[in-house]
Amino acid sequence: MKTCLEAVAKNLYAFLVWDESWNSYNDCYLLLENNNVILIDSGKKEHSHLLFSALKKKGISKNDITHFIATHGHKDHIGSVQFFGNIEGYIHNQDLELIPGNVRNKLNMKLPDNGPTVSNLECVLLGHHTKGSVLLYQRVSKVLFCGDHICFFGEQLSGNVVDTGVGEREKYKQFVSEWSQNEEMREQHNFSLFIEGLKKISKYDVEYLCTGHGVVLKGKVNEFISDLLEFE
Repeated sequence: MKTCLEAVAKNLYAFLVWDESWNSYNDCYLLLENNNVILIDSGKKEHSHLLFSALKKKGISKNDITHFIATHGHKDHIGSVQFFGNIEGYIHNQDLELIPGNVRNKLNMKLPDNGPTVSNLECVLLGHHTKGSVLLYQRVSKVLFCGDHICFFGEQLSGNVVDTGVGEREKYKQFVSEWSQNEEMREQHNFSLFIEGLKKISKYDVEYLCTGHGVVLKGKVNEFISDLLEFE
């Protein structure tokens, strides 16, 4: 099974697993800061051994993880957390209903609707992909984690893990354009709430956009978000 581990910014790494059952990359992120080892999303439980193997290459064991933050409560973002030791696990309380009973004891710290969380990451509730979906922003490196609010599900990498993603951007803009013009889809998938989330993202100065699936976009991210907002 194909995996990728690549540096995004200083002390931040992206780990991708190609999920053959979904034909998509599933992403999670490792942040090393102030003696903390923070994992943002964890992948599926059946891929946990791949995550732990990647961590080992960085000299980190699963027991070294001090904090875990879920961008939302789907199984491909929280599945591996059950195998961690004594951690502080964070999720928004709007997604607690999605969490299996055997994992809830690992996710007992609540993320704010709008405010700081671990290591001064800024957290904002988006609430579109799931009720408790959040964005996380690291101001010092201009990295924004958006979970699956924007993602490249089912897309192979056209270049590196961290890439300008020209083709991916154009394909995603086409998707949003078609969504915006289909009244049934607009209502069924709450297009207006998606747009509100984009507006929240657009308030940040973003150099790297870390999504839940596929390429990490580098450069001109605010321009990309502005292009998407034109379909409002």
